[in-house]
Amino acid sequence: MDIRRKRLKILVDVWGQLLDNKKISSREDIISILKREYERNGTEPFRGVAKPQDLYEKDLITLYLVGVYGLGIADEARDIIDKFLEPEKLYEKASEILINTNDPEATRKEIISLFNRSPDSSILSKIFRVEILKHYFGFVTEDRMSRLLINMLKAFPEEEATVRRLSKFYIAYKVGLAILNNEIRDWTTKEIYKQAIAVELKGIKGIPDDDYIAKILSSIFGVKKEKYMNILRINIREA
Repeated sequence: MDIRRKRLKILVDVWGQLLDNKKISSREDIISILKREYERNGTEPFRGVAKPQDLYEKDLITLYLVGVYGLGIADEARDIIDKFLEPEKLYEKASEILINTNDPEATRKEIISLFNRSPDSSILSKIFRVEILKHYFGFVTEDRMSRLLINMLKAFPEEEATVRRLSKFYIAYKVGLAILNNEIRDWTTKEIYKQAIAVELKGIKGIPDDDYIAKILSSIFGVKKEKYMNILRINIREA
């Protein structure tokens, strides 16, 4: 099964359990169910190269999006969402603010007001995660991630290192998706495509090397090395 479909099925199953289980009393209860179901199915949540300790807590964003956009159960699951997934609602609201406003100072003030503090690297990463997951699961067709990143840097220039890291992830994601869809079939095309995305980001530094792209292809898309061994210049034994 395609790894995206497998992850989606796990999250749909978890929602079924949450709606049937009247004993859910905390976010930790939901995280435990998520972890159990991923492990039972022999896979992991959506992640980049690193495997953070709070991986399953971050996957509450995915769970929220699948419930609202994939299953359309926002009303049916209102109690669960309002009690336990309020942070995820805020991350989504912040992502929409960043995408749809062009005044950096107003954007900054609105997001600081939303979280009652200036967002740190963790919060900004989760805001970006909302948008990339919407694209990954097909809940949105338009790629709005570059706009989000550009506006994020304008609103929070002190977090340039964070935006640069997210840009690296975004470029690798886009290149990986193009390889998966057979839009990139050789190294030269991959380089041109990668640089074009960097230009689209208007100079935000954060260009991934081929080893990083290979790891994203594996962790996010479940692609075997045979698919990209003639496109990426990497040590195949380590990919």
